[in-house]
Amino acid sequence: MSILLALRTCVAPPVTGLLLRKQATRSMGHTVRVIVTDDLPHGKAYQGDVILVKAGYARNYLIPQKKALYATRQNFERLEMKDPDRESVEERQARLQMETLATDDEDVKAADILRHYLRNKVLKIKRNVDPATNVVAPGMVDAKAVRKKLSKQLRIDLELHETVHLQKEPVLSHTELTDAEEQAIMEGLGDPEEKCQTQIRALGLYLARISLRGGFQIPLKVEVVKR
Repeated sequence: MSILLALRTCVAPPVTGLLLRKQATRSMGHTVRVIVTDDLPHGKAYQGDVILVKAGYARNYLIPQKKALYATRQNFERLEMKDPDRESVEERQARLQMETLATDDEDVKAADILRHYLRNKVLKIKRNVDPATNVVAPGMVDAKAVRKKLSKQLRIDLELHETVHLQKEPVLSHTELTDAEEQAIMEGLGDPEEKCQTQIRALGLYLARISLRGGFQIPLKVEVVKR
């Protein structure tokens, strides 16, 4: 099941990130990792992203212009961020669990692991807001944005057949939803085989549904916050 490969990527040990950086270094020359602290022009990166850039670009432009900080442990702690290349205890446990999965029922077990992994997590998406209307502007949040943030924030890369559908209206609180209410919302999010057309344009808490192979549906908590 492809979600297994995605989860293996999201919980990969630090050496994986190191190998990727070495490969990128061979193709780009000397590079460094930086934490973006201000949106970069032309949508190259957004505040909170951790990216790999040429050392000269960081040294001569990003750092002096206060658009980024070097991705050091101290700077992650200063910004109260998690380094996406560092494996947490929870991620390591999930990885070890997945490595022992039997192939005959991997769909069921992968869905259970993903459900457990996302149970207490909230995917936060930052957007600019029009001060006059309090509406997200100029962009919005759609399934594509959620997939992208899943990869960046929670390190889960979904494949094309693993679809995302969004709730149109916000909920008052994720914690106050009963299992039955959560299930009812997910069932009302449309056909998993069809492309999600929902566009969120207001701040708040939402529920999304990740549909996996085998008919498994995983709830995902989403919060759209002011940038």
